[in-house]
Amino acid sequence: MFPLAHDEIEVVPFLLDSDEGVSLVEAEKWIDGEERERAAAFKFPVHRDRFVRGRGMLRLVLSQHIGDDPDSFHFSYGEKGKPFVPGSDMHFNLSHSEEYAAIAISRLPSVGIDIERFDRKVDIPGLSRRCFRPKEVERIEAAEGARQVRAFFWTWTAKEARMKATGEGFGLEPQKIEIEFADELPDNCLHPVDPKAYLNAVDIPGWDVACTVAATSPFRVRVRER
Repeated sequence: MFPLAHDEIEVVPFLLDSDEGVSLVEAEKWIDGEERERAAAFKFPVHRDRFVRGRGMLRLVLSQHIGDDPDSFHFSYGEKGKPFVPGSDMHFNLSHSEEYAAIAISRLPSVGIDIERFDRKVDIPGLSRRCFRPKEVERIEAAEGARQVRAFFWTWTAKEARMKATGEGFGLEPQKIEIEFADELPDNCLHPVDPKAYLNAVDIPGWDVACTVAATSPFRVRVRER
């Protein structure tokens, strides 16, 4: 495991329905009481298992960078609900779309990631008009078929990664965020300007997903091989 540079974000993709990254048995051993309560609240076993494996994988990645055992971490939460490990300079964010998941981890203090499957069924015209800015809507409506789907989800992941980077979530309305594109990929966040946010579209080999990372300072991305 190579140490992270101060301006580097590692993206760790993994499957929530597979023991490939971390086994469910190990993850269940590592999570704490609060996480067990949250897991027990899920109605369907598949969602419960995905939550447990996701938290287990987060603990494993933290242990690889910090050096402590995966079951040793106790999470605290910022005023906007974003989790962190007290006393650690590692910051992180987790996103998933059905069985696909990705963790962003960095020494940068404000990190956000969002991942979405391109085959997720959503009302693209309706959501675009409710959540996107006029130029973004025009760009999506000008595309057709698969290109329109990709344009929508790249826009969506860029906005959500920006919202998650500062922990604001949907407290920061998507329409207040304006995304600039380079070809088909999100390249810059024009608004809001305070704090300024930086974006990076992430290609995860073999996955048909959109994935965008955001931070409030310039950064480089490295993607861990699965």
